[in-house]
Amino acid sequence: MIEAIKKRRAVREYLNESIGEQKIKEVINSAMYAPSANDIHPWEIIVVKDSLLKEKLSKTTPWSAHAKEADVVVVVIGHEAESANWVEDCSIVAEHIWLEATQQDLGSCWIQIRGNVNAEKAIKEIFGIPAEHRILCLMPIGVPAKELPEHSEEEFDKSKIKYEKY
Repeated sequence: MIEAIKKRRAVREYLNESIGEQKIKEVINSAMYAPSANDIHPWEIIVVKDSLLKEKLSKTTPWSAHAKEADVVVVVIGHEAESANWVEDCSIVAEHIWLEATQQDLGSCWIQIRGNVNAEKAIKEIFGIPAEHRILCLMPIGVPAKELPEHSEEEFDKSKIKYEKY
């Protein structure tokens, strides 16, 4: 697992290649293994392959343009009324998706939607998502256009790690 964590990068450029159903299935299934506070699982996902829908998603925020180039975009939806921990639970789901995409030699990038009222409204309209649900993020997934280097310990500020006290 540490290898996928080190390799995980924000990928915003994708080759025009199909991922393949088995890899998509593995990435999507990884979400099912995400832990959830009180075992509620207040989330759903939409797997988007249609190019017209991906084009619409790419216009929802200033940072979502690359979504149209991905082979698949996953919309991570939270049920705020079901759990006060929906943000945390959905975040873990998104991270599972990202790490499994990395494990499958695919790229992804978190596109923040929560907090952007206009983007959230647009996505709900595109997919007919109930008003009471929330959109946490979009996770475009595709074959990376270039290989990015792994993370290394040298790039991190080790003073952020505390032992026993602040």
